[in-house]
Amino acid sequence: MKTLKDLFELVAVAVEQNQATFKTWFVDYHGHVNKIDIKYYFTGWAEDSVSESASFKLDDEGIQGAYWFIKTKLK
Repeated sequence: MKTLKDLFELVAVAVEQNQATFKTWFVDYHGHVNKIDIKYYFTGWAEDSVSESASFKLDDEGIQGAYWFIKTKLK
């Protein structure tokens, strides 16, 4: 079972990956509602790009979902 700490460590890896790629990850954390929104652009962001996106409430189930959403797309 992944924890919130595990999730945010993985978010850090995704953000670091943005420095070496074409800005593929966009992560919005909304602490006041305990939610995270994630957008992933497979070929990098561009004005006409389409993203895979997901929103998760940061409860036990949402943490697992967000973690594996990111983990399966990291290069």
